[in-house]
Amino acid sequence: MRRGLMKWREDELSTDAIAARVANLRAALIGRGLDAFLCYTTLVRPAAVHFLTGFTPYWSDGLLMVGRDDSRPVFVTALSKRVGKWLHGVNPTCEIMHAPRPGLKIGEILAQRGIRRLAVLELDMMPGALVEDLKAADDVELIPGDDLFAAIRARPASSEIRLARRAQAIAQNAFEQLSLRLQTVGDVVGPLERSVRGQGAEECYIAVAPDLESASGLARHHHATPLAERFAARISVAYNGVWSRFTRTMRKGVPYSEEASAHLGDIVSSLDISRAVSGQLAALLEGTPVSIDFWSLEGPVGTRPLAQVATKDRPVEAAIPYGVLTLAGYDPGGRFLFSGLVIPGTAREALEAA
Repeated sequence: MRRGLMKWREDELSTDAIAARVANLRAALIGRGLDAFLCYTTLVRPAAVHFLTGFTPYWSDGLLMVGRDDSRPVFVTALSKRVGKWLHGVNPTCEIMHAPRPGLKIGEILAQRGIRRLAVLELDMMPGALVEDLKAADDVELIPGDDLFAAIRARPASSEIRLARRAQAIAQNAFEQLSLRLQTVGDVVGPLERSVRGQGAEECYIAVAPDLESASGLARHHHATPLAERFAARISVAYNGVWSRFTRTMRKGVPYSEEASAHLGDIVSSLDISRAVSGQLAALLEGTPVSIDFWSLEGPVGTRPLAQVATKDRPVEAAIPYGVLTLAGYDPGGRFLFSGLVIPGTAREALEAA
Protein backbone atom coordinates (compact mmCIF):
# COMPACT_ATOMS: atom_id res chain seq x y z
CA MET A 1 0.00 0.00 0.00
CA ARG A 2 1.03 3.61 -0.33
CA ARG A 3 3.11 4.81 2.57
CA GLY A 4 3.28 8.59 2.21
CA LEU A 5 1.01 11.40 3.29
CA MET A 6 -2.32 11.57 1.44
CA LYS A 7 -4.55 14.57 2.02
CA TRP A 8 -6.81 16.98 0.16
CA ARG A 9 -4.88 20.12 -0.79
CA GLU A 10 -7.39 22.64 -2.10
CA ASP A 11 -4.65 25.16 -2.91
CA GLU A 12 -2.91 22.68 -5.23
CA LEU A 13 -5.88 20.92 -6.86
CA SER A 14 -9.20 22.62 -6.21
CA THR A 15 -12.71 21.21 -6.25
CA ASP A 16 -13.47 23.75 -8.99
CA ALA A 17 -10.70 22.27 -11.17
CA ILE A 18 -12.13 18.78 -10.67
CA ALA A 19 -15.65 20.04 -11.42
CA ALA A 20 -14.41 21.48 -14.72
CA ARG A 21 -12.95 18.10 -15.73
CA VAL A 22 -16.22 16.35 -14.90
CA ALA A 23 -18.16 18.97 -16.85
CA ASN A 24 -15.98 18.31 -19.91
CA LEU A 25 -16.67 14.59 -19.58
CA ARG A 26 -20.43 15.16 -19.28
CA ALA A 27 -20.43 17.33 -22.39
CA ALA A 28 -18.67 14.52 -24.27
CA LEU A 29 -21.22 11.97 -23.02
CA ILE A 30 -24.11 14.12 -24.19
CA GLY A 31 -22.41 14.70 -27.53
CA ARG A 32 -22.12 10.96 -28.14
CA GLY A 33 -25.54 10.01 -26.86
CA LEU A 34 -24.19 8.13 -23.81
CA ASP A 35 -25.79 7.99 -20.37
CA ALA A 36 -22.78 7.57 -18.10
CA PHE A 37 -19.03 6.85 -17.89
CA LEU A 38 -17.34 4.19 -15.75
CA CYS A 39 -13.68 3.68 -14.87
CA TYR A 40 -11.79 1.23 -12.70
CA THR A 41 -9.02 1.87 -10.21
CA THR A 42 -6.47 -0.16 -8.31
CA LEU A 43 -3.00 0.41 -6.83
CA VAL A 44 -1.17 0.42 -10.16
CA ARG A 45 -3.96 1.93 -12.31
CA PRO A 46 -5.34 4.92 -10.36
CA ALA A 47 -4.88 7.67 -12.94
CA ALA A 48 -8.39 7.99 -14.41
CA VAL A 49 -10.14 8.06 -11.04
CA HIS A 50 -7.61 10.56 -9.72
CA PHE A 51 -8.10 12.80 -12.75
CA LEU A 52 -11.88 12.92 -12.23
CA THR A 53 -11.90 13.13 -8.42
CA GLY A 54 -8.50 14.28 -7.15
CA PHE A 55 -8.50 11.12 -5.02
CA THR A 56 -5.78 8.45 -5.14
CA PRO A 57 -6.97 5.10 -3.78
CA TYR A 58 -4.34 2.91 -2.20
CA TRP A 59 -4.61 -0.88 -2.28
CA SER A 60 -8.27 -1.67 -2.95
CA ASP A 61 -10.23 -1.98 -6.20
CA GLY A 62 -12.93 0.59 -6.91
CA LEU A 63 -15.26 1.92 -9.60
CA LEU A 64 -16.16 5.52 -10.42
CA MET A 65 -19.34 6.35 -12.33
CA VAL A 66 -20.07 9.79 -13.78
CA GLY A 67 -23.56 10.38 -15.19
CA ARG A 68 -24.46 12.85 -17.91
CA ASP A 69 -26.74 14.73 -15.49
CA ASP A 70 -25.73 16.96 -12.59
CA SER A 71 -25.77 14.23 -9.93
CA ARG A 72 -22.56 13.76 -7.97
CA PRO A 73 -20.14 11.16 -9.37
CA VAL A 74 -20.34 7.87 -7.43
CA PHE A 75 -17.26 6.05 -6.18
CA VAL A 76 -17.85 2.47 -5.03
CA THR A 77 -15.02 0.81 -3.13
CA ALA A 78 -14.41 -2.62 -1.66
CA LEU A 79 -12.83 -0.92 1.37
CA SER A 80 -14.87 -1.34 4.53
CA LYS A 81 -16.79 1.49 6.21
CA ARG A 82 -14.06 1.61 8.87
CA VAL A 83 -12.10 3.86 6.52
CA GLY A 84 -15.15 5.84 5.41
CA LYS A 85 -14.23 8.96 7.39
CA TRP A 86 -10.76 8.98 5.87
CA LEU A 87 -12.18 8.48 2.37
CA HIS A 88 -14.50 11.48 2.76
CA GLY A 89 -11.57 13.56 4.02
CA VAL A 90 -9.42 12.90 0.93
CA ASN A 91 -12.25 12.59 -1.63
CA PRO A 92 -14.76 15.45 -1.23
CA THR A 93 -15.76 15.54 -4.89
CA CYS A 94 -18.05 12.50 -5.15
CA GLU A 95 -20.49 10.27 -3.30
CA ILE A 96 -18.76 7.32 -1.65
CA MET A 97 -20.34 3.89 -1.29
CA HIS A 98 -18.97 0.68 0.19
CA ALA A 99 -19.67 -2.77 -1.25
CA PRO A 100 -17.76 -6.07 -1.25
CA ARG A 101 -18.61 -6.36 -4.96
CA PRO A 102 -18.46 -2.87 -6.50
CA GLY A 103 -19.70 -4.14 -9.87
CA LEU A 104 -22.99 -5.34 -8.43
CA LYS A 105 -23.48 -2.04 -6.59
CA ILE A 106 -22.89 -0.07 -9.78
CA GLY A 107 -25.41 -2.36 -11.51
CA GLU A 108 -28.01 -1.42 -8.92
CA ILE A 109 -27.35 2.28 -9.50
CA LEU A 110 -27.63 1.84 -13.26
CA ALA A 111 -31.06 0.26 -12.81
CA GLN A 112 -32.24 2.93 -10.36
CA ARG A 113 -31.24 5.77 -12.69
CA GLY A 114 -32.40 4.16 -15.90
CA ILE A 115 -28.91 4.17 -17.43
CA ARG A 116 -28.78 2.12 -20.61
CA ARG A 117 -25.66 3.18 -22.54
CA LEU A 118 -22.57 3.02 -20.33
CA ALA A 119 -19.13 4.05 -21.64
CA VAL A 120 -16.42 1.99 -19.91
CA LEU A 121 -12.75 2.94 -19.88
CA GLU A 122 -10.41 0.07 -20.80
CA LEU A 123 -13.23 -2.43 -20.82
CA ASP A 124 -10.91 -5.11 -22.18
CA MET A 125 -8.56 -4.66 -19.20
CA MET A 126 -11.20 -4.64 -16.46
CA PRO A 127 -11.21 -7.72 -14.19
CA GLY A 128 -13.59 -10.36 -15.52
CA ALA A 129 -15.54 -10.64 -12.26
CA LEU A 130 -16.38 -6.93 -12.35
CA VAL A 131 -17.46 -7.11 -15.98
CA GLU A 132 -19.74 -10.08 -15.25
CA ASP A 133 -21.32 -8.19 -12.34
CA LEU A 134 -21.95 -5.19 -14.59
CA LYS A 135 -23.48 -7.39 -17.28
CA ALA A 136 -25.92 -8.72 -14.71
CA ALA A 137 -27.71 -5.35 -14.87
CA ASP A 138 -30.73 -5.53 -17.17
CA ASP A 139 -30.77 -3.69 -20.51
CA VAL A 140 -27.34 -2.05 -20.07
CA GLU A 141 -25.00 -1.77 -23.05
CA LEU A 142 -21.28 -1.60 -22.21
CA ILE A 143 -19.53 0.60 -24.76
CA PRO A 144 -15.72 1.14 -24.98
CA GLY A 145 -15.00 4.64 -23.67
CA ASP A 146 -11.26 4.90 -24.34
CA ASP A 147 -11.44 7.46 -27.17
CA LEU A 148 -13.95 9.60 -25.30
CA PHE A 149 -11.75 9.81 -22.22
CA ALA A 150 -8.50 10.24 -24.18
CA ALA A 151 -9.80 13.40 -25.87
CA ILE A 152 -10.54 14.96 -22.47
CA ARG A 153 -7.40 13.66 -20.75
CA ALA A 154 -5.09 15.13 -23.40
CA ARG A 155 -6.02 18.72 -22.55
CA PRO A 156 -3.20 20.34 -20.53
CA ALA A 157 -4.22 21.79 -17.17
CA SER A 158 -2.07 24.26 -15.27
CA SER A 159 -2.91 22.65 -11.92
CA GLU A 160 -1.69 19.24 -13.09
CA ILE A 161 1.48 20.59 -14.69
CA ARG A 162 2.32 22.48 -11.50
CA LEU A 163 2.01 19.22 -9.55
CA ALA A 164 4.21 17.41 -12.08
CA ARG A 165 6.80 20.17 -11.72
CA ARG A 166 6.57 19.83 -7.94
CA ALA A 167 7.23 16.09 -8.25
CA GLN A 168 10.27 16.85 -10.44
CA ALA A 169 11.56 19.40 -7.94
CA ILE A 170 11.23 16.89 -5.09
CA ALA A 171 13.28 14.35 -7.02
CA GLN A 172 15.90 16.88 -8.08
CA ASN A 173 16.32 18.09 -4.51
CA ALA A 174 16.84 14.50 -3.37
CA PHE A 175 19.67 14.04 -5.91
CA GLU A 176 21.28 17.31 -4.84
CA GLN A 177 21.43 16.08 -1.24
CA LEU A 178 23.26 12.84 -2.13
CA SER A 179 26.65 12.27 -0.56
CA LEU A 180 29.66 12.09 -2.89
CA ARG A 181 30.90 9.00 -1.02
CA LEU A 182 28.73 6.48 -2.82
CA GLN A 183 29.93 2.89 -3.01
CA THR A 184 26.84 0.65 -3.22
CA VAL A 185 23.28 0.75 -4.53
CA GLY A 186 22.07 1.15 -0.94
CA ASP A 187 24.10 4.35 -0.60
CA VAL A 188 21.94 5.80 -3.40
CA VAL A 189 18.50 4.31 -2.80
CA GLY A 190 18.19 4.89 0.94
CA PRO A 191 19.00 8.62 0.99
CA LEU A 192 16.94 9.28 -2.16
CA GLU A 193 13.82 7.66 -0.75
CA ARG A 194 14.25 9.28 2.66
CA SER A 195 14.54 12.72 1.07
CA VAL A 196 11.60 12.24 -1.32
CA ARG A 197 9.23 11.07 1.39
CA GLY A 198 10.40 13.81 3.74
CA GLN A 199 9.35 16.37 1.13
CA GLY A 200 5.75 15.12 1.07
CA ALA A 201 5.64 12.65 -1.83
CA GLU A 202 3.10 9.88 -1.23
CA GLU A 203 5.02 7.30 -3.23
CA CYS A 204 8.32 6.68 -4.98
CA TYR A 205 10.11 3.88 -6.78
CA ILE A 206 13.87 3.98 -7.33
CA ALA A 207 15.78 2.06 -9.99
CA VAL A 208 19.54 1.98 -10.56
CA ALA A 209 21.93 1.07 -13.39
CA PRO A 210 25.01 0.28 -11.25
CA ASP A 211 27.48 0.07 -14.16
CA LEU A 212 26.62 2.04 -17.29
CA GLU A 213 29.57 0.68 -19.22
CA SER A 214 28.29 -2.90 -19.00
CA ALA A 215 24.50 -2.37 -18.97
CA SER A 216 22.26 0.70 -19.03
CA GLY A 217 19.01 -0.95 -17.91
CA LEU A 218 17.47 0.57 -14.78
CA ALA A 219 16.22 -1.95 -12.21
CA ARG A 220 16.00 -2.75 -8.52
CA HIS A 221 19.21 -4.26 -7.16
CA HIS A 222 20.37 -5.66 -3.83
CA HIS A 223 21.50 -2.84 -1.56
CA ALA A 224 25.04 -4.27 -1.37
CA THR A 225 25.54 -4.25 -5.16
CA PRO A 226 28.72 -2.24 -5.83
CA LEU A 227 28.61 0.87 -7.99
CA ALA A 228 30.96 1.23 -10.95
CA GLU A 229 32.78 4.47 -11.68
CA ARG A 230 29.78 5.69 -13.73
CA PHE A 231 26.19 4.78 -12.88
CA ALA A 232 22.64 6.15 -13.10
CA ALA A 233 19.56 6.31 -10.90
CA ARG A 234 15.90 7.09 -11.57
CA ILE A 235 13.21 8.23 -9.16
CA SER A 236 9.58 7.69 -10.12
CA VAL A 237 7.65 9.91 -7.74
CA ALA A 238 3.99 10.71 -7.05
CA TYR A 239 2.94 13.99 -5.51
CA ASN A 240 -0.76 14.65 -4.93
CA GLY A 241 -1.58 11.86 -7.37
CA VAL A 242 0.56 13.17 -10.24
CA TRP A 243 3.55 11.08 -11.32
CA SER A 244 6.85 12.07 -12.86
CA ARG A 245 10.32 10.57 -13.31
CA PHE A 246 13.78 12.04 -12.78
CA THR A 247 16.88 10.21 -14.05
CA ARG A 248 20.48 11.32 -13.78
CA THR A 249 23.93 9.88 -14.49
CA MET A 250 26.67 10.14 -11.86
CA ARG A 251 30.32 9.42 -11.25
CA LYS A 252 31.82 8.51 -7.91
CA GLY A 253 32.98 11.56 -6.00
CA VAL A 254 31.52 14.05 -8.51
CA PRO A 255 28.24 16.00 -8.15
CA TYR A 256 25.76 14.81 -10.78
CA SER A 257 25.33 18.41 -11.92
CA GLU A 258 28.88 18.40 -13.29
CA GLU A 259 28.11 15.67 -15.83
CA ALA A 260 27.69 16.95 -19.39
CA SER A 261 24.36 15.13 -19.65
CA ALA A 262 23.01 17.02 -16.62
CA HIS A 263 22.76 20.14 -18.78
CA LEU A 264 20.19 18.38 -20.96
CA GLY A 265 17.60 19.70 -18.51
CA ASP A 266 17.40 23.07 -20.27
CA ILE A 267 17.08 21.37 -23.65
CA VAL A 268 14.38 18.93 -22.55
CA SER A 269 12.36 21.61 -20.78
CA SER A 270 12.24 23.66 -23.98
CA LEU A 271 10.75 20.84 -26.09
CA ASP A 272 7.14 21.04 -27.26
CA ILE A 273 5.57 17.57 -27.10
CA SER A 274 2.74 18.63 -29.38
CA ARG A 275 5.36 18.60 -32.19
CA ALA A 276 7.69 15.88 -33.52
CA VAL A 277 10.32 15.19 -30.85
CA SER A 278 13.20 13.81 -32.97
CA GLY A 279 13.53 16.92 -35.11
CA GLN A 280 13.52 19.23 -32.10
CA LEU A 281 16.16 17.14 -30.34
CA ALA A 282 18.45 17.08 -33.37
CA ALA A 283 18.28 20.87 -33.72
CA LEU A 284 18.79 21.56 -30.01
CA LEU A 285 21.74 19.14 -29.68
CA GLU A 286 23.60 20.41 -32.75
CA GLY A 287 27.05 21.60 -31.74
CA THR A 288 26.94 19.96 -28.30
CA PRO A 289 29.17 17.04 -27.18
CA VAL A 290 26.09 14.88 -26.58
CA SER A 291 24.66 12.24 -28.94
CA ILE A 292 21.32 10.44 -28.51
CA ASP A 293 20.73 6.88 -29.71
CA PHE A 294 17.39 6.28 -27.95
CA TRP A 295 14.55 8.27 -26.48
CA SER A 296 11.13 7.45 -25.11
CA LEU A 297 8.16 9.61 -24.18
CA GLU A 298 5.73 8.66 -21.41
CA GLY A 299 2.59 10.34 -20.15
CA PRO A 300 -0.72 9.71 -18.36
CA VAL A 301 -2.92 7.47 -20.52
CA GLY A 302 -6.22 5.96 -19.40
CA THR A 303 -5.87 4.37 -15.97
CA ARG A 304 -2.06 4.37 -16.10
CA PRO A 305 -0.18 7.26 -14.45
CA LEU A 306 2.67 6.95 -16.97
CA ALA A 307 2.63 4.89 -20.17
CA GLN A 308 4.97 4.96 -23.14
CA VAL A 309 3.40 6.83 -26.06
CA ALA A 310 6.38 7.28 -28.40
CA THR A 311 10.01 6.33 -28.99
CA LYS A 312 12.74 7.34 -31.41
CA ASP A 313 11.51 4.65 -33.81
CA ARG A 314 7.77 5.07 -33.21
CA PRO A 315 5.79 8.31 -33.60
CA VAL A 316 3.46 9.63 -30.93
CA GLU A 317 0.48 7.29 -30.54
CA ALA A 318 -1.57 9.38 -28.10
CA ALA A 319 -1.81 13.04 -27.15
CA ILE A 320 -0.84 13.70 -23.53
CA PRO A 321 -1.17 16.74 -21.23
CA TYR A 322 2.44 16.45 -20.02
CA GLY A 323 5.17 13.87 -20.36
CA VAL A 324 8.49 12.47 -19.21
CA LEU A 325 11.19 12.24 -21.87
CA THR A 326 13.95 9.70 -21.25
CA LEU A 327 17.19 9.96 -23.25
CA ALA A 328 20.06 7.50 -23.65
CA GLY A 329 23.31 8.20 -25.45
CA TYR A 330 26.91 9.31 -25.02
CA ASP A 331 28.62 12.38 -23.68
CA PRO A 332 32.39 12.95 -23.17
CA GLY A 333 32.27 10.77 -20.05
CA GLY A 334 30.68 7.78 -21.75
CA ARG A 335 27.21 6.24 -21.63
CA PHE A 336 24.48 8.29 -19.95
CA LEU A 337 20.77 8.14 -19.05
CA PHE A 338 18.59 11.20 -18.47
CA SER A 339 14.90 11.99 -18.05
CA GLY A 340 12.96 15.18 -17.48
CA LEU A 341 9.53 16.77 -17.64
CA VAL A 342 8.13 17.99 -20.99
CA ILE A 343 4.87 19.81 -21.73
CA PRO A 344 3.01 21.10 -24.80
CA GLY A 345 4.10 24.53 -25.97
CA THR A 346 0.64 26.04 -25.48
CA ALA A 347 0.62 24.91 -21.85
CA ARG A 348 4.04 26.48 -21.25
CA GLU A 349 2.87 29.78 -22.70
CA ALA A 350 -0.25 29.75 -20.53
CA LEU A 351 1.77 29.03 -17.38
CA GLU A 352 4.25 31.78 -18.14
CA ALA A 353 1.42 34.23 -18.80
CA ALA A 354 -0.14 33.34 -15.45
